[in-house]
Amino acid sequence: MALRHILLAAVLWYGLTATPLWSWDLDVHRLVNGHAVDLTPGPLGDFLRLHRERIVALSNDADHRCEHDPSEAPNHYIEFEYYGGPPHFSVPYDRGEAEARYGAENMAKWGVLPWHILDVTQALRDALANGEWNKVVVLAADLGHYVADGHQPFHTTANYDGQLSGNTGIHRMFELFMVNRYLDHYHRPEPPLPPIEDLPASLFMWLVENLQEVEGILAADTWAREGLTNQAKAIISQGYDAKPDVIPSSYLERLYVRTGLTAWTCMTKATVRLAALWLWAWEEAGRPTPPQSVWPWAYPGSLWLRRGPREVPESPDR
Repeated sequence: MALRHILLAAVLWYGLTATPLWSWDLDVHRLVNGHAVDLTPGPLGDFLRLHRERIVALSNDADHRCEHDPSEAPNHYIEFEYYGGPPHFSVPYDRGEAEARYGAENMAKWGVLPWHILDVTQALRDALANGEWNKVVVLAADLGHYVADGHQPFHTTANYDGQLSGNTGIHRMFELFMVNRYLDHYHRPEPPLPPIEDLPASLFMWLVENLQEVEGILAADTWAREGLTNQAKAIISQGYDAKPDVIPSSYLERLYVRTGLTAWTCMTKATVRLAALWLWAWEEAGRPTPPQSVWPWAYPGSLWLRRGPREVPESPDR
């Protein structure tokens, strides 16, 4: 069998068999990365659009790494309540200072998402400054995954599945089953991009803002379950393990009425903020001039067929 067929088979097998960490569904991560590419202006945007297909395809690699690297999981969430939580939130933006205060072992349990977003953004800046354009593509895609996770409200709370409030199962009902059912209602975000004057402060502010959506979603879930049979409620409580064809349609409809706008708003904010982070990294790197063609570079951590230069792919409509 030719090498290219072996590589293609490996890519397809990996995509079909991998079981990701709880996160927005694969389609949401692809949408966020792809739409952020479309929104990025200037020379950096032109370069990212040359690599749009790859940035979208790599958008879920961070989840797949969790299967092989136990240290990866805390990068996808933060349980703010353990750090004090608003309105008394005063966690250090510097990871070293935070570890000195809370202990690295505790932080590995409570999640380190905002610090990891900061680390990946700075790594992207360094790759841009050093002209490591293959690394830029991989880091841009990874950054998109973490930013999107930070805009899933249940990635910011210790009550991540409603298990502390009688709403067990809401994590997947909200981010997967409801969102997928109504994803055609979502529209591509439009500029402008938000300015970033203080990177660490912006990152923490964004995530705390998403934490504040949790109570409303939980209240909506409680309302949407009213009047359901015990069997239907038990199915919802299965969360990730629930089969889509047995989840009560009336429940998803009611949940969407109360939380659909919240989901679309979170996805939109993730998209425009991701593009703003890419732009921040490029500007901080001194606005380097990107290459004009797509070359057969190696993409660390991913299997990719070799390709020569090609034209910018057409962007989807939504």
